[in-house]
Amino acid sequence: MLDQLRQHQFVAGAVAAALLLAGCVRFEDGLDAYKQGDYATALKQWQVLSDFGDPAARNHLGVMFDHGEGVAEDDIEAVRFFRMAAEAGYAPAFNNLGLMYQRGAGVLQDHRQAVDWFRKAVAAGHVDAMNNLAVMFDHGQGVPENDVEAVRLFRDAAARGSLQAKNNLGLMYERGAGVPQSDAEAANWFKQAAEGGHPEAQSNYGAMLDNGRGVTRNSQEAIRWFTKAAQNGQVAAQLNLGLMYQSGRGGEPDLVEAYKWFNLAASGGSKEAAEFKRGLEAMLTSSQVGEAQRRSLSENVAVVERR
Repeated sequence: MLDQLRQHQFVAGAVAAALLLAGCVRFEDGLDAYKQGDYATALKQWQVLSDFGDPAARNHLGVMFDHGEGVAEDDIEAVRFFRMAAEAGYAPAFNNLGLMYQRGAGVLQDHRQAVDWFRKAVAAGHVDAMNNLAVMFDHGQGVPENDVEAVRLFRDAAARGSLQAKNNLGLMYERGAGVPQSDAEAANWFKQAAEGGHPEAQSNYGAMLDNGRGVTRNSQEAIRWFTKAAQNGQVAAQLNLGLMYQSGRGGEPDLVEAYKWFNLAASGGSKEAAEFKRGLEAMLTSSQVGEAQRRSLSENVAVVERR
């Protein structure tokens, strides 16, 4: 029986090798399947490649185990795959290991280890790792707090196109951390990231427009940017949209639309939105509340489909 099992394993391995050599198993095919939500196909493709030592496939298998995509969520298994990819010098795996140590997922939380892995990824030119290492300096996690160094790293990542880093630079200018405080600079960086499609930056830029900070106050433009962010599930933007529709800033008051956005923000965990929602319930008829809830459900389905 054991000999038969070994023979079966040998044949299966030979078939996988033949497929690989024939070009039938490609990393890109797995990536296409993954992007389409076909996790079973991605898993199958990348497992074959992983067996032959492909670091990109191993890194992506780690991501699937970390997120529970096509497999049961298993952070320990995710770390195992990230380590194998990192041992081959694969920079994205350095960054992912840093994130696992930062969160304490699959490993004991260790900010110094996280910093070490982020540094390795940065040395290899990994843009997301530049942003992640900057956050560690900004928060003083695993390294002494150093906002000047955080800003330097955010700038490096932003110069390479990182929308998250551009948004974070906006936050640094807004706070005056590592740079002189400047609402104009904050608004500029938020706008750059917002135009690239970053939901948090869209919400932040909307807030600058709504309050006239660093830019000319423009409530209609604020609504436009809050809507973009809210449609991507950004809770702060949903709350702000509710407030704008309730007050009529940027247009006529619309309490049904306000309730819709408060309802969505409350579902996303905003206690403040839940309070405003309860306040509106006393002002609306049951049919208006029903209409607002119908709109909320429709919008929630749309948010999920956009992701």
